[in-house]
Amino acid sequence: MLERTPRQRELHVGFKMLCEKLLTRDGYMIMESGWKQKVARAPVQTADLLIKRPNDPDTTVVESKFYRSRRIDSVLLRNALDELKRHRETKKSKSALLIVSAQTTPAMRQEAEKLGITLWGFAELLQMTAKTPSLADNLADLLRDGDPSTGDVFTAELAVLEEQSGRQRPRGEGAKIAADLDLVKPMRDGNKRYAQLCDRAIRYLFSEQFHRWMPQNNPEDGLFRPDLIARLAAGHDFWSALSSDFDGRYGLFLFPNQAEPLGHGAILSAERFLSRPSLRPMLLVISRAGLDSGGRRAVQEALRQRGHLILSLTLAELKDMLAARDLGDEFHDVLIDRMSEMLTDLSI
Repeated sequence: MLERTPRQRELHVGFKMLCEKLLTRDGYMIMESGWKQKVARAPVQTADLLIKRPNDPDTTVVESKFYRSRRIDSVLLRNALDELKRHRETKKSKSALLIVSAQTTPAMRQEAEKLGITLWGFAELLQMTAKTPSLADNLADLLRDGDPSTGDVFTAELAVLEEQSGRQRPRGEGAKIAADLDLVKPMRDGNKRYAQLCDRAIRYLFSEQFHRWMPQNNPEDGLFRPDLIARLAAGHDFWSALSSDFDGRYGLFLFPNQAEPLGHGAILSAERFLSRPSLRPMLLVISRAGLDSGGRRAVQEALRQRGHLILSLTLAELKDMLAARDLGDEFHDVLIDRMSEMLTDLSI
């Protein structure tokens, strides 16, 4: 049995739970939930589910496979079909169903049918999630978290799921965050609250541009360390271009709560956590007063000498972006302009 990390287990178990919910919603009775035994401390070899229709004596064995790619390797599919065939024989079931988080082709379905197995892929899953928005959100979260790239593997499926989504989009959330930020003072006691609110602001602004948010628990030692790391989903052309141009997969965010502009030393301290080989070449800094001349010089040095991109926003600019987001306006303008200024500034 493959030993999975906790994160991998969460994805695979989450997909099996989703499939069980979809089948239950469509009127199937769950006779056995074998997947729970598979993920126990002493895993057993059994089918994920054993289901039947009410008043129907015949059962169906079900296997659900979560793949982190839209395409399935032919050998993997063949092995999955063979495994399911064995489960069907063991359970003495009449039917078998294989559900995969991937595209299926006519050739794949034909191969499954030769073994008496029904094959479901994205087409069937999206038809089923359309009936229940909460399950559409569930599948969307799994695909975002399972995407091995910068968010462009499951773009087509996520676009459909977004239309099916039942999540309420917060209205006026940006104004609330801005008002709360105005109450925080630029002093040590306000550092934690300032970082929390900036974190909320970033997630509100870029909920479709980043995912897998990872807050950092930094000590209060006066050093400048990133407060938040997230994986690029590149839902906006600005972020898609940065991901491509800088070979970036992760973005870092820094929220220093000091009244004076950040200087050369602060930027150098924060830049230590950027690394192109580690696919972390980008840092967004949100500070009250922006950068002084030394800070701006450090940003240019990072870009020219090491290929690290550091974008700086003032608190006022962040609040303007929040207001634009509330109104449905384009709020990337300041980032696009800041990027253009950096690339065309030859004075440093």
